[in-house]
Amino acid sequence: MRRNLDKKTGQLSVENFKRILDSHNFRYVGLHGWGEPLLNQGLFDMLKYAQSRGVTTNLTTNGILVEEHVDDILDSGLDDLAFGIYSAEYLGRFKSGLEKLLSERSQRNQKTPKTYFDITIYRDNLDGIFNLIEIAMDLGVDAVILHRLFNTYNVDPDVEYITKEEEETLFEDVEKLKKEQGYEIYLPRTHSLPCRYVKLSIFVTYDGKVTPCCYLPDYPLGDALNGNFRTIMNARSAFIRNMHTHPVCGKCIW
Repeated sequence: MRRNLDKKTGQLSVENFKRILDSHNFRYVGLHGWGEPLLNQGLFDMLKYAQSRGVTTNLTTNGILVEEHVDDILDSGLDDLAFGIYSAEYLGRFKSGLEKLLSERSQRNQKTPKTYFDITIYRDNLDGIFNLIEIAMDLGVDAVILHRLFNTYNVDPDVEYITKEEEETLFEDVEKLKKEQGYEIYLPRTHSLPCRYVKLSIFVTYDGKVTPCCYLPDYPLGDALNGNFRTIMNARSAFIRNMHTHPVCGKCIW
């Protein structure tokens, strides 16, 4: 979807990250959005700063740069590390880095970062979902997260989500696998309004703009670098009260 967003690109600086983190009582920070977090040279300083403040940290990566940053990741205090993957073929782009990370984490006797496969479900990978889960278990990945495809920006009209009946069958089969294997798998919840993601979080762009959600980059609530955070939270509350009328939120299934 990112390539269909008419947005300039940039990187969050360590200084601005600290200003944003210090502006509010954040408990959990996900350092990802519409780009690859490991491209940001200040990422590990941000993670260490968040850790020093007692803030839980998470990031989602395409995995390609993990191998060259294994020590940085393990030294940073990162709590959760998710690998975005949608097919077994894609695994070849980061498998060696993942294996190196898991091996080094074990040698250090560390429990963090907890690792995940973050899998977006769509029609073309439906038959491969269980294969990806089995690969995750075989590699020693700690858990799997499944997400629905929400193609609101029409990346490709041929990329579609599965039917409601297919979803129900998939989720039932995954639940059976969880019980049989005792493996940690997170299924998407039933979507409702007001959305739990918007109620529990905010999205901040690299230049400090605050929006209710990553799917709403053009809905400004304020500026985390130059605004009053109470004003931003008031705008957020007003949005939550009326989000059922928003054209994106009204059709969201994520």
